[in-house]
Amino acid sequence: MKLLKDFAVVVLMAIGINSHAQTGNYFLSQYTPSDERIDYVTFDMAQDNNGVIYFANKSGVLEFDGRNWSLIATPGPVYTVTAQGSDVFIGGSSGYGKLVWGSENARTYLTLSKGQSGASQIISSLSLKDKLFFMNEQSVYVFSVASGKTESVIKVGPQQPSFTGLFEIAGNVYVETETNTLFRIDKDKLVTSDFALSGNQGLLFSTTLSGSNKVLLGTSNQLYTFDATTGLKQIHSKDSSFLENNVVVAGTWVNEKLVAIGTLRGGVVFINPNTGGTEEITNYYTGLPDNEVYSILCDRNLGVWVAHDYGFTRIAPYLPFRSYNHYPGLAGNLLCSYGFKGQLYVGTTLGLFALIREEVYADETFVTSQSQQAKTPKDAPPKTRKGLFSFFKKDKKATDGSNSGKKPNGQPQKLIRRVLKSIRYVFKSVEGVDGKVNQLIEANGKLLAAGISGVLQVDGLKATAILHQPVHFVFMSGSLKQLLISTFNDEVKSFSAEAKGNWVETNLLDTLHEYASYIFEDKFQNIWLCARNGAYKIETVDGAITETSIVPFPGISIDETVGVAYGNDVYVAASGVFNRYDEQQNKFVQLDSFPGPKKYFASAGYFWFYGKTSKDKHAQWRTVDPKMERALKLEWLGLFQNIRYLAPSGQDEGLWVITAANELYNFSSRKAAAELGGYPLFLREVRGQQSKIAPARSLKVSQLESTVTFDFIQPDFLGMKAIEYRYRVSGLSKDWSDWSTDNNIVNFSYLPTGDYKVEIQTLDMMGRVSEPTYVDLNVEPPYWKQSWFFAAEFIFFSFLVFFSIRLGASNIKYRFLSRLLSMLTVIMLIQFIQTVVSAQISFKSSPVTDFFIQVFIALLVLPIEGYLRKFMFRSANEPVETPRLWDEKK
Repeated sequence: MKLLKDFAVVVLMAIGINSHAQTGNYFLSQYTPSDERIDYVTFDMAQDNNGVIYFANKSGVLEFDGRNWSLIATPGPVYTVTAQGSDVFIGGSSGYGKLVWGSENARTYLTLSKGQSGASQIISSLSLKDKLFFMNEQSVYVFSVASGKTESVIKVGPQQPSFTGLFEIAGNVYVETETNTLFRIDKDKLVTSDFALSGNQGLLFSTTLSGSNKVLLGTSNQLYTFDATTGLKQIHSKDSSFLENNVVVAGTWVNEKLVAIGTLRGGVVFINPNTGGTEEITNYYTGLPDNEVYSILCDRNLGVWVAHDYGFTRIAPYLPFRSYNHYPGLAGNLLCSYGFKGQLYVGTTLGLFALIREEVYADETFVTSQSQQAKTPKDAPPKTRKGLFSFFKKDKKATDGSNSGKKPNGQPQKLIRRVLKSIRYVFKSVEGVDGKVNQLIEANGKLLAAGISGVLQVDGLKATAILHQPVHFVFMSGSLKQLLISTFNDEVKSFSAEAKGNWVETNLLDTLHEYASYIFEDKFQNIWLCARNGAYKIETVDGAITETSIVPFPGISIDETVGVAYGNDVYVAASGVFNRYDEQQNKFVQLDSFPGPKKYFASAGYFWFYGKTSKDKHAQWRTVDPKMERALKLEWLGLFQNIRYLAPSGQDEGLWVITAANELYNFSSRKAAAELGGYPLFLREVRGQQSKIAPARSLKVSQLESTVTFDFIQPDFLGMKAIEYRYRVSGLSKDWSDWSTDNNIVNFSYLPTGDYKVEIQTLDMMGRVSEPTYVDLNVEPPYWKQSWFFAAEFIFFSFLVFFSIRLGASNIKYRFLSRLLSMLTVIMLIQFIQTVVSAQISFKSSPVTDFFIQVFIALLVLPIEGYLRKFMFRSANEPVETPRLWDEKK
């Protein structure tokens, strides 16, 4: 009876395992800064309210906004970083401080620990309300943001062990010591904690779920959640032994249903805190470059950042893409994929591969005796040690030689049993396919693979040949009930299926010798063969061919042509031009509403193109069926710059996606988030001709440095350059620029004096346009064109005129000097008037035009110049009364 029970358990577990389909791995994005100064050893990460992420690095503070990496130098290595709003505070070997705008208008480090002699080797920090806490092994420094001063220092007592951790739990700050004792900070003092973990466990991390007071706590072998309502609650992880064996180092909330735990040698484990079940293990075998995790952070878009020895990886559990190319066994460049009867097949340049479940067993030796079999259930070994095949412990003769068989007198005996160690998914090569497979289709309930090896019928992991010749394309005609095959020999062969599942050649189109790159069928039972010069239209009635004709293209197509039938219309793309078949004129007419797409292809009976119509704000992946577009939510495909294969997955309204980077994804539109939490658009940097300018909402620059560059950014970590920008400069132009991923940088080589408003907007891949962000810019003239300088010049010239008149009238021997001074004053006054006029009137013209303008201004001021010269010279020529030294009367 016990044998039957154990056997039933094994069968039920096997059924449960088989019923669990592989759903792919989480979407990963790899980030590797190219700056040689950057060391990838990162101790901590934080994100400010703009969405910018900061990394506590051995080389300083590393800043990343989705596009730009910046290294902010610090006096020494940085061990901890925390953000409070837009302010970023750090701690490290040289103390604690803040990131500020320096004298050169660049981000720099400002120490806040000046005067604190023991403030070095800061290893932990946290922000709570308006206070910051910085900790090293000997002290906790409490810093007030409002006053900008260190309010108090909490030191380790003479007989107390050193501090090892700083944690926030339910609004309180706790400090842990080397003896795993927790103290709570209360009014700048350490008090006995009313919160403790059972078994004197050392706390490794604590993190609060965003928007709630729920805290995730982690020790070396246990996970807990805590809030004021339910108290401390252990998460009974079903893979606790995996966590313990791989050494937990960090953890974070993702949301209420998912937490991420970083390990020292096992990658990142994603666990459901409500059930304890493991949702995913992201490690080297699923795309993580290194299993050793330094630190971990969850951003505001539910992406988990992992720092490791090869840079940084962002794991997106809730992105509607699952990766399938990291399973072992897949070889060659990926060309096509197809899900058939719950089995995934992938065609590559090296053959056909199927993703299968593989059970890994191992022989386990155990020792048993007659006395052990009589133990009570209380004293029996744990079930996890008994294994699946515990019925091998029965008293029977073993078959493995010296290590088997029961020994007399109840002596222990050694038995060997096979134990299921793990279940993994691997790609296996399909036997019988020895060349490139670029097409997979389903015909008469069978899976067919086509390519260089010919056309093969696939049954599990074996394939049998239908046609041995290399083929271009295979199509199953619904009207003819036959398989049409375009070969490399410019032939179109036809096959029909027999009742036994065999295929028989029918020679239906043996007279047609033409290169056909694509075959499709319209709703009127017309079969279309896309050639280079035109499309062959094969008309059928009741399964028989009635007429064959060719409809030429407007021009010769060098590229392969593809087509699709949608409704009553037939569309063909040739050489990047869309054409629609005009039945009345029996020719193809170019479509103006669909501009020539940059990329297009047909796969799995569907037509896809990357382009932009007159109604679109930006280019995106599309198909000719708008209902299908909306159902599949194709805007998500904007994450990939280059896609070479798309095909419906046949379930969950999803798609198989193969990118130019040889990646295979399954996209599920049902899992696509309706809204994504976006980050604000802000001014990142302003660069002048000679130096940087501190970013602000209102800026003043001199016309001498009117070469100004504005660098705006809206952080985006879903895909590189997935956000497009446009700008407008009020006061210079009324029109917006085009949408472009590079228009976040607004550059002006010259701006006339005046007031301007630089406005900018963003467009994400979902088509959402942000509110305009603007910067007021005032371009000031140089000092010699400003009013105060004109006033100074006027005063100076007035003084010269006065001095010249007085000098000429005072003595005859100064008359020559007076005339020379008067002439110089007139010349300078004329130049002053021309300068004033030129400053008020701005022209952008050639040097010749400028010369005539200056001549015209000189003619205008000529009367003024004549009057001044006459007045001053007359004053200088007036007779001077000779002073009498004595009275003539005397």
